[in-house]
Amino acid sequence: TAFLATSIMARYRGISSTGRKLRRGLWKSGAGLSSIAVSMILYHVLGSVATILLREYSDDSAAADPVRASSVIGLVGALFLNDPTAILAVYGGSFVGMSLPSRLMNGNAPGNARAGQPQTAVSLLASFAGAGAMAGLFHAISIHSGYWNGGWGGKAGLCAFAGCWVYRGFGNVAQFINKRRI
Repeated sequence: TAFLATSIMARYRGISSTGRKLRRGLWKSGAGLSSIAVSMILYHVLGSVATILLREYSDDSAAADPVRASSVIGLVGALFLNDPTAILAVYGGSFVGMSLPSRLMNGNAPGNARAGQPQTAVSLLASFAGAGAMAGLFHAISIHSGYWNGGWGGKAGLCAFAGCWVYRGFGNVAQFINKRRI
């Protein structure tokens, strides 16, 4: 689906692999994050927020499907962005946008929602932006450290999962601290 379409678009545009080139520019002379790492984080946030916006605020019931929304965002990124790093990051961020909002924001398991936890548009977008930023950071670090240097598959989804998991972990710690104060 979107994986195949994105790979076809990359092949059509002459992009074979982003890993080696990206890894060289990710950290400049050991001084810390470079503009490439920052752009990875920002494009992950963009992909995540765009996907959840499409899912939550679309009139079409088919667009509310997480897989279809991720596919649309991935294809739009592949069509309109020229930088292979940006395309990969938007596509990876769209995986974060596939998360169940109540699960990411409150830790609610499907069907076991806790009462008294309102979901506003701002909190929804902030949650997905935070998880997208974490996924982008993990993605940048994984490329810098040399894991999965070539190709388009596997790493984006794993980094999206790790970003959501760590974001939810921070949320659980905050809930625990708030309960201890009361």
